[in-house]
Amino acid sequence: MRNITKYGIFLVLALSLLTLNALSSNNEPIGINICIDFVPYTHEEIRDNSDTIVIGTVKEILPPRWNTEDGKRPHKLLYSIEYPDDIIYTDIVISVDEYLKNPLSSRELIVRVTGGTIGDFSMTTDADPSFNASEKVLLYLRKDTNPNTKDIGHEHFIVTDFYRGKYTLTDDGKATTPAENTTLEELLSTINQTNDKTNNTGILDNIEAASKQEENSTSIPESKSAPFVSSFWMLAAVLGAVHIVKHRQQ
Repeated sequence: MRNITKYGIFLVLALSLLTLNALSSNNEPIGINICIDFVPYTHEEIRDNSDTIVIGTVKEILPPRWNTEDGKRPHKLLYSIEYPDDIIYTDIVISVDEYLKNPLSSRELIVRVTGGTIGDFSMTTDADPSFNASEKVLLYLRKDTNPNTKDIGHEHFIVTDFYRGKYTLTDDGKATTPAENTTLEELLSTINQTNDKTNNTGILDNIEAASKQEENSTSIPESKSAPFVSSFWMLAAVLGAVHIVKHRQQ
């Protein structure tokens, strides 16, 4: 009788651990990290391959959306979701202080980056820049030519040459990216060297460069431990305990 009680307690504990494990596993988002190969531009190249260049402030970071008609997750099994057909994107609203190339009439622009977390699914890249609210930035921008996102939502731009085209500006005149520390003065000096020939051919060069970069893009799923593995062993332990109890009773 004591053995039966002992194994009964063991079963209760095992089932409790199994339940807690399942609940904790559900709290961890499933993630895909996209690794993108691209060719770093010089200051002159990034200038020439941009449709517009602005100095501004991050006004708002909009909620991430899927590139579906309703902005929700595609009706696919999780393992079938694959970049670049399936994309989570985040739109950044920029309040423009000054246009440095090809000025537009709008005082606000939308900049689109790949990545974000929606529900239990997260998508990140090692190439797209990150933004913070109220951040002062200098942005090299080009029109979005990606067929999976270009016609979705409002008119928008993407950052030229990924994170290398987004400079964070500081009050002491510094301009920084994850790969470079320079000054706003140096960037303005290069931008102001733009001539008529550059203005006329910049958009065509940009499209060709964008195509080359997208051809080099690859996606690598982020390594995740499968939550059901530990659950499997817990279930096996429970079944084993049940078998032992039945054997003792016989």
